[in-house]
Amino acid sequence: MRILIVDDEPAMHDSYRRSFASAASSRDDALSAMAADLFGEDAAEDDNDAISFYCVHHMQGLDAVAEVERSRGGDQPFAVAFIDVRMPPGLDGKETARRIRAADPDINIVIVTGYSDFSPVEISKVAGPADKIFYIAKPFEVAEIVQTATALAQRWEADRALKVAREQLSRQVIQLEEQAAELAANEMKAIHVANHDSLTEAPNRLAFLRALGERSKQPGRFAVGMIDLDRFKLVNDTLGHLAGDELIRAICAILQETIPAGGLVARLGGDEFGLLFEAAGEQAAEMACTRVVHACSVELKVLGHSVQAAASAGVVTAGEGDNRDPIDLIRRADLALNDAKRSGRGIARLFDESMDEGVRVRRRIETGLSQAIARD
Repeated sequence: MRILIVDDEPAMHDSYRRSFASAASSRDDALSAMAADLFGEDAAEDDNDAISFYCVHHMQGLDAVAEVERSRGGDQPFAVAFIDVRMPPGLDGKETARRIRAADPDINIVIVTGYSDFSPVEISKVAGPADKIFYIAKPFEVAEIVQTATALAQRWEADRALKVAREQLSRQVIQLEEQAAELAANEMKAIHVANHDSLTEAPNRLAFLRALGERSKQPGRFAVGMIDLDRFKLVNDTLGHLAGDELIRAICAILQETIPAGGLVARLGGDEFGLLFEAAGEQAAEMACTRVVHACSVELKVLGHSVQAAASAGVVTAGEGDNRDPIDLIRRADLALNDAKRSGRGIARLFDESMDEGVRVRRRIETGLSQAIARD
């Protein structure tokens, strides 16, 4: 353990040497005798865990400060510095302590003096913190110096071990935070992939069904539309699938621009899109889909080729007392879309019950059951 001693009196340095030499000799003798009594002669040679001190002596403060700076740079720091207060004509003990503390924040400083040039508070202000600065009066006892050095050296070692542990813990915390951030990013990416179409980045069928289910639980009338591109297979067959993909992306952008404010456009698969938007009534919903269809009837440049795009649409509305089952709403909108396709394409059709024989049959059964119940 490295100890720094700063005093301008040669006799004091001799006192320090004798103190640490005497302590080491008596300690070694006592421990060897105790080990021999308890474990035998062989064990006595190896049983010596006491701290060994290596003392570095300097007569002036400037030399001591330079020594501390070198020791920090060479990774051989001092555990304790014993500093005299009066050291003419160089730095006094207060300034020496201040500079040593600035060079090594971890060192324990012991002011050794027989004078009261500076109060402990004054020295603590410049060389603190208070728990790393101590005082011994001259003349000192051997045991006093040795016990102080031993206690402070043990504390210094413990502080260093604690600092290393804290740094390791801090690195581990940072690593865990980085891993948590990475996991969160991966989770968000996975959620995005699970809910969005890879070609258009629009919501996919799963996201559309979830949004439709949530909207069905809320009051107010809304509309569900189904959009299908006209003669899309012809584009794929003549220009290739890359051209078809480019056309789908272009149509998706048009739909997102022309859907009523706050509406949702989702790619359900292939060349089919779903629309979800607020509608004041059936006529308003049909007009909104008609505008969307007209916007899709445009000539587009696809991979250097001119393509005449076109689309058909079916739409159904759901009010407060209507059937709001998401699957059934999509089915009805799809029936309206099929009717639009049969009627010549490039148009929007509003669903009515005549398009669904199954709905009429179910309604007749419901009416018959109601009448049967009424007649008991």
